[in-house]
Amino acid sequence: MSAYTTEQINAAMTAPVEMVTGPRTSKVTAINRMATTAAIADAAKERKARLAAEKREAREQRKLDRIAKKAQKADKANKRKTKVVKPMTAVANAAAKAAKTRRKSLVAKKKVAAAQKKAHNAFKKELKTTRRNLMASWKEQARSQKEVERAVALIFKTEEKRKKKEAKAAKKLAKEEAAAAKKAAKVATPKRAKLTDEQKLVNKAKRAYQTEKNRRAKWEREFQAKFNGVVWQRVALQVAQEPELEDGFVC
Repeated sequence: MSAYTTEQINAAMTAPVEMVTGPRTSKVTAINRMATTAAIADAAKERKARLAAEKREAREQRKLDRIAKKAQKADKANKRKTKVVKPMTAVANAAAKAAKTRRKSLVAKKKVAAAQKKAHNAFKKELKTTRRNLMASWKEQARSQKEVERAVALIFKTEEKRKKKEAKAAKKLAKEEAAAAKKAAKVATPKRAKLTDEQKLVNKAKRAYQTEKNRRAKWEREFQAKFNGVVWQRVALQVAQEPELEDGFVC
């Protein structure tokens, strides 16, 4: 209540009370539902009465037909030449007239029903033909669309193959041109001259000298690693004290 002002509270207290005069919504809904149910019941009752009246009329018609046939048979049997209308003949004529009218109405109804059935069959046939033509046209359109897509895909595939083939041929040509250029630029190496016996001995001596030098360097490294260079220092001192002693190497 703290959210309202004093004027608002006084206005709410002094406001006139509205009385509900009309029916409630639920009541209106119930009345409508009941009215619908009553209408359905009335329609069913009316249909039942109509069917009973038609059956009764059919019985009366059959009765009138029987009476007319009996009167015709009696007239044919008696072969009367007089034109005196008797009560029985009048009833028979009225019954025959009523039967003829009834037959005409039945024939007219049958004709209308036959015409309606014929029109319905023609419509169904036309609808079936239209549906068949539409399906055929749709299938033809789908087939043509697929053929177009296949042709486009084939064109793209052929173009891609052609590009790959051209690139491969260009690459091969470039490779061949590079090989030809390299071959043309390559200088023929001169043939090595044949060595004489003295040159062969000199080369052999050089190789032997280099091998011995490498062996001594290796032995020196292993010796120093084993004795930490102590003994080698003593040997070096002794060699320094005796300079006249030298190693001799005979090739």
